[in-house]
Amino acid sequence: MREKGSLSWGGRIRVTAALVLAVVSGGVVSAPRETLTVLTSYPEEVVATFERAFERRHPEIALRILWRQHRDAYDYLQGPAQGGVDVYWSPAVRNFADLGEEGSLRKLDVDLSGLPSHVGKFRISDPDGRFVASEIAGFGFMVDPAALARQGLPAPATWRDLALARYRGHLLFPVPSRVGFAPTLLDVMLQSQGWNEGWALLSEAAPNFVFAETGGAFASLSQGMRAPLSVAVTIDFFASSAIANGAPLAFVYPPGTGYSPAHIGILRDTPHLDAAREFVTFVLSEEGQRLLFAPDVRKLPVRPSVYRDAPMGTYDPFAANAATADVTYEETLGLARYALDNALFDVFVTRRKAALTELWTRWQTLAGQEDGKAHGVHVATDPQCLAKARAWLALPPIDAATASDPELRKTFDRRRHDPAAKAQADAFEARWAQVLDGRAVQVRQWLAEGARCPD
Repeated sequence: MREKGSLSWGGRIRVTAALVLAVVSGGVVSAPRETLTVLTSYPEEVVATFERAFERRHPEIALRILWRQHRDAYDYLQGPAQGGVDVYWSPAVRNFADLGEEGSLRKLDVDLSGLPSHVGKFRISDPDGRFVASEIAGFGFMVDPAALARQGLPAPATWRDLALARYRGHLLFPVPSRVGFAPTLLDVMLQSQGWNEGWALLSEAAPNFVFAETGGAFASLSQGMRAPLSVAVTIDFFASSAIANGAPLAFVYPPGTGYSPAHIGILRDTPHLDAAREFVTFVLSEEGQRLLFAPDVRKLPVRPSVYRDAPMGTYDPFAANAATADVTYEETLGLARYALDNALFDVFVTRRKAALTELWTRWQTLAGQEDGKAHGVHVATDPQCLAKARAWLALPPIDAATASDPELRKTFDRRRHDPAAKAQADAFEARWAQVLDGRAVQVRQWLAEGARCPD
């Protein structure tokens, strides 16, 4: 999906002024020595900030910028001569993993001194050295303090808080199959809570969610939330730049958060290897990393030393007290079940929001978490029925062992390009939906007025 401030996709190209305009001196026209092609999905304000600084440092190199959305970028790089691209630079974790695995990226031979491979226990760069993190973004809650105050709500502090009934209709949540950063957010939640507990949390929180299907839905909140929204479950860069430019927002990193690294790598077939190394080195240098603090950029550097120059209030993920200090998120696991997670979320949560809202509302009422009279039911209900109903409402359609099946994961990975895999994946989804429909019928019986559920 398009992210905040990005240009029109469809392959827009910008050739920098250094390439278009020759330098005229004493009647002699001198052209740039070399043109470097960079493929990215970063928005204009990010690219322009780095472009200006790099060309001041290296006037002998002209940048040619190609914009492609994540999915389009991967397909583009499969073309002849890898599309003529020299450097790929983007927050597209899955693309880099796939490109590295298939041998499309050179092993980086640039100086990486001072660049950690992990944030806490969370790996941010390729252990085989084919691509390296250039910045990171953290997951959590963008909040509008004024909106929360008007509604008498505290800001959520933990992932578990998202399921509290008081946030009904107040939480903007991205659909992972639609919003680029959301699959990693989903798997961060699943890994921090555990498979069953994570899906249980998402099921119970679903009635509170207002779903977003584009990253632009979060960018549009830069001037404050629209009632009844007061919290957006998102990635920090949507809030950071807005806050730097005066927006009345704040960002909360919950314990057990995780990060989405952006990466940079050099394409295997580049004919401009030295220039590519210079660009990668610049992006990772202290000078390049400090550019991430610019008000229109505001991303988290991966070079810890530059945080000494950070604007006041900048979150430092390398600090000992950072919310990620105890994170054990495994990116390889998240990538392996990326497509499967997305499909499960759609079947279990997105498409069942109405049913989950109905059933969790009734459960919360009968359990005494809401005013039963307001819903026209009696609060007194067999505790055994409540326990059984909760367990079934919270249970995902497949268990962790099934979700670990490599063949099942491959089926969903291949779904987009393989008609046979698509048919198989569709059949799996239909069976999951059938299981969930059957459970819903049973849950309604357990939550019926006067129901009794002996051991």
